[in-house]
Amino acid sequence: MSKSDAIIVGAGPSGLYLARELSKVMNVTIFEEDRMLGIPPHCTGLVNLSSLKVLGISPPIVNTYRYVRITDLSGNSITFDFRERTIAMLDRPGLEHYLADELGSATLALGERVTELDNGIAKTKLRQEAFDIAIIAEGANMALTRNLIPWKPTHVYGIQTDTKSFAVSELMPRSDDEIVVIFDRKLSEHYFAWIVPRNSHEFRIGIADDANVWVKFTELLKIINAEQSKPFGGKIIIGGSPSHVVAGNVAIIGDAGGFVKPMTGGGIIMGMLSAKLLAESISNAVKEGLSITDALSLYDALFRKYIRGMVKALGSASYILHMMINRSLGNIMQLMSKVNVVVEDYDNHIDAIMKAASRRPWQFIKALLAVVNELSLIEPGRINRLIKDTLE
Repeated sequence: MSKSDAIIVGAGPSGLYLARELSKVMNVTIFEEDRMLGIPPHCTGLVNLSSLKVLGISPPIVNTYRYVRITDLSGNSITFDFRERTIAMLDRPGLEHYLADELGSATLALGERVTELDNGIAKTKLRQEAFDIAIIAEGANMALTRNLIPWKPTHVYGIQTDTKSFAVSELMPRSDDEIVVIFDRKLSEHYFAWIVPRNSHEFRIGIADDANVWVKFTELLKIINAEQSKPFGGKIIIGGSPSHVVAGNVAIIGDAGGFVKPMTGGGIIMGMLSAKLLAESISNAVKEGLSITDALSLYDALFRKYIRGMVKALGSASYILHMMINRSLGNIMQLMSKVNVVVEDYDNHIDAIMKAASRRPWQFIKALLAVVNELSLIEPGRINRLIKDTLE
């Protein structure tokens, strides 16, 4: 039986980023059940360019964007202007191949699904691997997570496709640097739809909801006269948080640990931030002469002290916004229609909302702000300071 200092289950962005960081200080093996990286694709891949710089990565990019227009089927809309093309659609398979190329000494085992973690041994159909610590980065399916740290996240299901459309309508992006987000209960009862340009007349079109998603996806394609082509997607976590992210010598990162933005379900950056938080916890613990067990305890303490409460609060806000607002959403869209707002950071939703509210500061907007008060969960630049404060 072979042995690794650390094994990582899941070779998505979170797992690969963590493997890249940990391979600098220990022997790492990363297991991925699929035979190819990035296949099947899961998400739209939208991130803020500045977030990539902070994480120290330069993955391939499909397109960049300046505007986000939120609209309904009646043409009422609010446009957010980010001044320049600060939003990027990542090439998701390209992101994972990019991170895999930077794994250093880490071993990547493709086509090996970990079925069990028991007493310091990871079991697959092909072998058993002993480990000192294991990290689960399995995403939203939570096959292993639910047996170690049971929790029930709030989620919806998303379906999207990359396809062509030559339609001219209020719903289509007005340029290749504009993202359209459709909030309309006639189309998606409890979430939203999106149309994101990839290149000339080619778009990533998708929708998410808690029921009948395929029917609604088909209807969306009809509305904008787009063909259906190799749809992909899956479960999107939009709320909830486990009580802990460590069980014994096993830690959880990424979607499986609730590291997502509840309003949008975005998990690429938050997942890699959770990996960075764990890697820095281990690095700092080692420098202080602490054990690996102490390092995992530090990671769990940081999660409970700085992240869990905010995740739960934002998850509740997301639930109220997406699952409970019905007629009032249409009223908001009508009253805010044609507002244009200049904002700075795609990953900081509250900044955009505050500026939109300041343009038409009615009482109902103030109430809405209490619901959608979403800040970045933890800034990368604060991680080392938070770790030192916790150690002290």
